[in-house]
Amino acid sequence: MSTTDIYDALAPHYREYAGRKTAYLTAIDRFILQNAPRKPAALLDVGAGDGVRGMALAHSLGAGITVLADASVEMIARCRQLKPTESWLCEAQQLPATRHRFDVILCLWNVLGHLPDRASRVQALRAMQAVLAPEGAIFFDVNNRQNARNYGRLRVLGRMLLDAILPDERRGDAAFEWKIGATSFPAMGHLFTPAEIEAIIADSGLRVIRRVAADYTTGKISASRHAGQLVYQLGNP
Repeated sequence: MSTTDIYDALAPHYREYAGRKTAYLTAIDRFILQNAPRKPAALLDVGAGDGVRGMALAHSLGAGITVLADASVEMIARCRQLKPTESWLCEAQQLPATRHRFDVILCLWNVLGHLPDRASRVQALRAMQAVLAPEGAIFFDVNNRQNARNYGRLRVLGRMLLDAILPDERRGDAAFEWKIGATSFPAMGHLFTPAEIEAIIADSGLRVIRRVAADYTTGKISASRHAGQLVYQLGNP
């Protein structure tokens, strides 16, 4: 199954699955609300899922225009039910031409990790930068391969030593299952090292404004790169 096929199948169960990660998702949302420009003229959510989260953040920030984008037909159908200003059926790396320039761009819950390769991740960030307002901010989080809080220190140390001796970003590719009720959904994603994702950011031409880690279970925010998933605020150079 392709990633879009997986999300089409997951769409009816997405709210239930998101409810299992409330502490983590709420912590990321709080980080965004604390650091995003207030009353943005326009907000874009790339990889919006069912749109509930993006619309809630847009409302809390007082966004004038809200655009939800997703590659899944079933997810974007749910986005449209929420009546955003616009909804785009598109891949993250293929955002359409638009007259809007966005003060806030969201790309949340490891959207970049569901793209097929490094080149597409760089392309996605460049596509976001192309529609970013001069003083705007991009917020995203990715799964952290060096997350010692969740994977354990010894396991992460072993990964770091192996990566130092024989670097290969493909080790971050993972296959897993989302289990909801009696149904299992096959899924694929990429886990990033901090150095890997920051090299991708540098290649995109964006700059890091803030970086924190968030515990995937409790949502606790930390400055340590090894204490959770990686959360970034980016801006123009």
